[in-house]
Amino acid sequence: MIGTSLIFAVLTDVTTGLPRTAELFFVIAYNCFCIVSCGESLGITFNTFFGHTGFAVNITSVFLSLSQLMGGTMSINIPSFLQAFNHLSPAKYSIASLAVYTLSGVRFTCTPSQQVNGQCPIQNGEEVLSLYRLNQNPKLNLMALGILAVCYRLVAYAVLKVKRERLLSKISKCSRVDG
Repeated sequence: MIGTSLIFAVLTDVTTGLPRTAELFFVIAYNCFCIVSCGESLGITFNTFFGHTGFAVNITSVFLSLSQLMGGTMSINIPSFLQAFNHLSPAKYSIASLAVYTLSGVRFTCTPSQQVNGQCPIQNGEEVLSLYRLNQNPKLNLMALGILAVCYRLVAYAVLKVKRERLLSKISKCSRVDG
């Protein structure tokens, strides 16, 4: 997974025209690693809960799709009920950290037909960050993303362990009855 995260970071940095700095490269790789880890953990958890793999995959996809939409770019003002769940979303922290690293210091230009009162409606990346309320400490968001990835994995492990114990208990009860 580390290798694929590094390849993803190379491809993302090169194809999108982002600043080619070591810091941004490793931030992208780290975000990819954590997001994939959280997705795997969700898949493990839902596949443990549900016997039908297709259903488990659909539930996982729905959860990840909703978290992507609530992450901070598609919906700025989500209800407080959903905002509470949004704090459990790795996409929220990934978007918040990547936005600061990729938009800080960026200047925008526009054609005369796009100008409002003689200037571009949005002139720099800081205005975009303020508009989407993403002007936060990116290091705290990276830390939260890492903690969330570890927590997701621990939950998946705990779910597997409980399921295993229940199966072993059923097997031992069956062998006592047969023996």
